[in-house]
Amino acid sequence: MVTAEVKGLNFLQLTDYTAAELEQIRHSFNKRITNWRYHPLVKKGLWDGYISFLDKTNRIPLGLWGELSSLCEKYEFPLEFKGLEDIIDAHFDEEDFRAWVADFFHDHPKLTPRDYQIEACIPIIKYRKSISEIATSAGKTLIIFMIFGYLYTKGHLRKFLMIVPNTNLILQTLEDFEFYNQGKIDFTRQMIYGGSDRLNKDPHFIIGTYQSLVKLGAEFFQSIQGVCVDEAHHTQSKSIKDILTKCKSARYTFGLSGTLVQNGSTEALTIQAYLGPLVNNIPASFLIEQKYATPVFIKVVKMQYLDEEMRFKLGTLRSRKEEVDGVKMLEIEKRLVIENQTRFKFVCDFITKTTKNTLVLFQNVKDSYGRQIYDYLRELTTDKKIYYVDGHTSIEQRDTYIEELKEGENKILVATYGCFSTGISINNIYNIFFVESYKSEKIIRQSIGRGLRLSEGKDKVNIIDFVDDFSTGSGYKNKNYLLRHSEERLKVYQEQGFPYKIYNVKI
Repeated sequence: MVTAEVKGLNFLQLTDYTAAELEQIRHSFNKRITNWRYHPLVKKGLWDGYISFLDKTNRIPLGLWGELSSLCEKYEFPLEFKGLEDIIDAHFDEEDFRAWVADFFHDHPKLTPRDYQIEACIPIIKYRKSISEIATSAGKTLIIFMIFGYLYTKGHLRKFLMIVPNTNLILQTLEDFEFYNQGKIDFTRQMIYGGSDRLNKDPHFIIGTYQSLVKLGAEFFQSIQGVCVDEAHHTQSKSIKDILTKCKSARYTFGLSGTLVQNGSTEALTIQAYLGPLVNNIPASFLIEQKYATPVFIKVVKMQYLDEEMRFKLGTLRSRKEEVDGVKMLEIEKRLVIENQTRFKFVCDFITKTTKNTLVLFQNVKDSYGRQIYDYLRELTTDKKIYYVDGHTSIEQRDTYIEELKEGENKILVATYGCFSTGISINNIYNIFFVESYKSEKIIRQSIGRGLRLSEGKDKVNIIDFVDDFSTGSGYKNKNYLLRHSEERLKVYQEQGFPYKIYNVKI
């Protein structure tokens, strides 16, 4: 029999177990980080790449109670929780919540919450600590508002904190809250971001970027009773973990994201450790099927532009792993991409042939690759407005460009994945170009999400995925690293149910 006892709001203490049970639990909660072989400390022999979620006193983070339950079920270990009823609200009245939503929105001039949005709120409120995977266009902000509005008006909390990754989301969220609320709930608001006014002494709803919130002292967080992490896949960052650790009085702690990795990885366990188990999964395929999101069609443009001699040399380098490791080889391939003018002109010409509004996503800022694309597109076309954004672009300028794209058509925004793959709401994006290779499932899914929002006359969003084929023949060993990246993206498209077609071109 495994017994786990809730200790405060942060830990589960294992108090009863056999030696074999403890050994299996310790093994299962000991995970290597992603790409551990390439971590500097691992390379130096100073670390084995493992993180243990069971400490020396046999405690695990409270948010992992769901993982512990699944683990014990898998290995047929009898399990008893003590004190979990203090975390899970077994007395939560679902019908009372549904009635509150119906009453609150019955006279709203433009909005009626969808059934799945209402149902998504229920396990979040009931389980108090949780994560939810909710695709772009599902209405995450409305879900958050309904949870806050219900808990606040019912007196279950007085102070609520929402953590977001950037300033754009602060302003966008507050605008959305005003639209949902229609002046019905009387609550004070506080924004926390670089340069913001922090004079409001006792706000009911606080929204801030984790970059600014982490700088505040522990006393600021003492009276917070509810916390929501928007774009919860960022929870791995030290800043968000520090903020959540300071919220010692929070009874409700939940996160929402369009892209959560749920494969038992270190990343997945870390997010659950701080927030809780997965209680909702609303995929993009469901939204598209129900006509709540725009259908996606992906064109994979596999390009061959290096001559046979160069491809042979690259293949030889790949085989000499003792001299040139995978990281160096990938950097060589990326350098070939940004320096090849044949590829550059082909990609830019392709972009200019599109109609409607277009988002061009790139990665390399250091070598001004995106800026070169922006400059060349301006030379190629006279009938399109073209904008450029990277990390150095001011928030005010980004906001201006977003507003520009929301009006009219035939506009192109060239932006880094980091700036525009997450959290930006522009309904009338019709085309999205991936002009540099990216392997991250989260980044790819978030980037596609920029085009999912519905817009009048928009029947689909086109994703154009450029692939660099430097292979020397068939078989995995003959495939270059960027081509292998593209195969990882194909897996994402297949898992998400996005139709795609591969076009092989020699340029």
